Amino acid sequence: MKKFSLNIDNEEVSFFYGLICNENNARLAWLINHAIAIDLAKENSIEWYNDLENVNYYFDKFVYIDELNHLTYTFFSNYDDNVSLFTELKLRAMKYFILIEGGLTFFDEKLFLKKMKTINEIQLISKIDQKRLKHKVNLIL
Repeated sequence: MKKFSLNIDNEEVSFFYGLICNENNARLAWLINHAIAIDLAKENSIEWYNDLENVNYYFDKFVYIDELNHLTYTFFSNYDDNVSLFTELKLRAMKYFILIEGGLTFFDEKLFLKKMKTINEIQLISKIDQKRLKHKVNLIL
């Protein structure tokens, strides 16, 4: 099975968070929208073809583009049919991820985390150090 991870051109212009939550992805996207006042919308899923099993996997993806602050929020599932996008043990524990890219001079990380922690359904939100990801493969978000 291929190993997946993020390939981000400039790691200094993005934040990457893992989430542990038992809600379904649409409900969690709705909760995030209300907590941090954005409008995540469902887009085409991330598709991954596993050539060993001859199977396609689809990982749900929601995106919000904040044109005023030059930020893009991408929220996506880590699992489809018990298959994880990421093989690293720490990342396999995460059910969802949020990638925030763009003009991070306008992004208040402390306020973001404070608002995300008001979502009772989220058991854990953890910032992922992108430099420590073992396997970098192009993953088009």
